[in-house]
Amino acid sequence: MKKKYLLYIAMTITLLCYDLSYGQQINNYGDMKLSPNKIVQKLNTPTKIWINGGWHFKSDGTRFWKKGHWEFEEKTFQKKSEIFRQKLNEKNKV
Repeated sequence: MKKKYLLYIAMTITLLCYDLSYGQQINNYGDMKLSPNKIVQKLNTPTKIWINGGWHFKSDGTRFWKKGHWEFEEKTFQKKSEIFRQKLNEKNKV
């Protein structure tokens, strides 16, 4: 009788430990801890975009090859404020 109880207790403890160690966890710990100053600093940095090379046409019908290049894009104040508002109001997702 004691062996059955010990077996049940051992299995219960094992299952509880397994559940606690392999349960679902929030993956974005870094985003949750960002302060408003860091969010603003991140928003003020320009976005770096790679533009692929390709053929471009002039108005007289001739074409020329334009190489690929990096292009920096600044966000407008309105876009920055919308993103900032979304970052501050994010709620935990289940």
